[in-house]
Amino acid sequence: MLRRFSVATGAALLALTPATAHHSNGFHWAGDGQTLHLRVNLAITPQWYPSVETAISDWDESTELTLSSRIAGVDRRKCNPILGQILVCSFRYGVTGWFGIATIYYRISDNHMVAATTRLNDTFFSDPRYPIDTPEDWRALTACQEIGHDFGLDHQDETFDTINLGTCMDYTPAPAGGVWFNGFDYGPPNEHPNAHDYEELSIIYDHDDGFTTAVSATDFGLREVGRAVPQTRQGLGESPVEWGRAIHHDGRGRPDVFLKDLGGGERALTHVLWAPGQRPH
Repeated sequence: MLRRFSVATGAALLALTPATAHHSNGFHWAGDGQTLHLRVNLAITPQWYPSVETAISDWDESTELTLSSRIAGVDRRKCNPILGQILVCSFRYGVTGWFGIATIYYRISDNHMVAATTRLNDTFFSDPRYPIDTPEDWRALTACQEIGHDFGLDHQDETFDTINLGTCMDYTPAPAGGVWFNGFDYGPPNEHPNAHDYEELSIIYDHDDGFTTAVSATDFGLREVGRAVPQTRQGLGESPVEWGRAIHHDGRGRPDVFLKDLGGGERALTHVLWAPGQRPH
């Protein structure tokens, strides 16, 4: 469902996306047709560990992915991407309006991802001025959805106030599901992947690129005694003006996908999950 792109951008990406894909964002890590080994580096505050570790465990259930995680000694605010790996950061990014953002860095020549980051905003989960109903459920949905984008997944559904699909790749105002204060029964929780997410990963990665852009067999990018932390480039920042141009809006009219040219034959695609009632700042 690549309807979110502008006509020109959408036509180009659709042409490069397998016709059988249903919720791919059009990009993927290069692989050799076997299980893709990816390292997920963690630079998060303690309150995020349960939801992030659960999300990693859930996505690791895919037959296409083998994930390993490790604490990374990096600047959590900047969250600079690590070549060939995923980096998940949390920080008090401020009243930005978003719960979480995922940025994938890819080569224009072949649409292969070379790095990915997920940033989780502590501000909305730790400041009493912004009370959130069922915060742990929102953490679960946010971590699962943003990390899912880092593998090349898009949303299964992008409307609000409909029955949940039972996947974190579905927009909802009720991540825990069930009957809410408005009397509507949202059905199952949207806190984990579902079978269709795993099927989509099989579609995305069921081919041989002849090489891989994932670097998981070494400690590249992780802090080691006496060695600097190698990074691919600077992170994109915390506000929409730093993410490039908006190419899609969610069901409430908020821009939720941005595209930025980085030079050197690379671009960055950023997915945004806005907090309930919040708009871009």
